[in-house]
Amino acid sequence: MNERHEASGIHFKDGCLYIVFDNDPYIVQLKPDLGSALDDCRVIYLREGSVGYEDLTFQPFEKRWYCLLEALEYRAGEFRPLIDEFDEEFHLVDHHWLEFPLERSNKGIEGLATLRYHDEDYLLGLCEGNDCQGGKAGRTPGNGRVQVFRQDGREWRHFGTIRLPRTIPFVDYSSLALNDQFVTVISQVSSAMWVGKIRQDATSLDAVFEDDGLLYTFPRDTEGRTIYCNLEGVTWIGPGKVAAVSDRSKAQRQATRCHIKDQSVHIFKLPDGLESPGAP
Repeated sequence: MNERHEASGIHFKDGCLYIVFDNDPYIVQLKPDLGSALDDCRVIYLREGSVGYEDLTFQPFEKRWYCLLEALEYRAGEFRPLIDEFDEEFHLVDHHWLEFPLERSNKGIEGLATLRYHDEDYLLGLCEGNDCQGGKAGRTPGNGRVQVFRQDGREWRHFGTIRLPRTIPFVDYSSLALNDQFVTVISQVSSAMWVGKIRQDATSLDAVFEDDGLLYTFPRDTEGRTIYCNLEGVTWIGPGKVAAVSDRSKAQRQATRCHIKDQSVHIFKLPDGLESPGAP
């Protein structure tokens, strides 16, 4: 593997963490138990896959892995997210464009989750910028968006948009997780996590969440400054417990304190007494 480990997505399945990197064609599988032997770890070479995945998720009904490429050129002047579909052992099955045009190659869909509802399959894609915009416009908090895609044969067609609560103060969005009727979103720049519960009686995409949800900030240093500066992926591993991964820090643009936590897997426990999802 590369000497740089730019972790970009993480998913918990059958007691193991699966991690993708946006600079390597590999997936790392390991146990979240810090006492586990190295024999419990393995590196999976995606011989038939692509390089540069932003996230991955598992569809348990069809036993399929979906790996997300943020944005590739679909035709001249237009970019779209692309999904590589793998079987449970990471043999390539197919490629799928997501029906969602983008203006640029580096500001697209950052997080991915699967949903089965009334026997139909959906993919949820988290936009990196507010209101799915890049540049300065995408950094205005209160406009988080999750795009919903419904499977139609080999195609994933755009079905609608979920608006995250306007109270979420995130400057950007870097990962999405869905389980136990909870949607979880993290922000890299804000170094924080939001958890919202889905209404059981939701009748439209405009009324998905029960309330404004719960906001958690990742640990700060003694002066209240961000130390988890490059969080790129999140997944639930048990009741009140999440795992996250960090990308490589930007040596020229970030403070020295940001380097300590980069290129790492982190385990966090939420405060006791708060309702939260368990492991998928």
